[in-house]
Amino acid sequence: MREALLMNLKGFTPTQLQETIDEGIASKEETILVGLGVLFEQYYNSLDATTKQKFLQNLSTLL
Repeated sequence: MREALLMNLKGFTPTQLQETIDEGIASKEETILVGLGVLFEQYYNSLDATTKQKFLQNLSTLL
């Protein structure tokens, strides 16, 4: 499922990604959360240690 999602999004422009994410969030479908989780995982794993800590700090303020 991860590979399929990533292949479907490969080559998307930032605008296309934003539209896809915004539409997914607006739909409030639980299945969309899985796809967003895959994107979150990819992003999180790409961060260096300093950026990861800043990101986690930002997330913690939302909770």
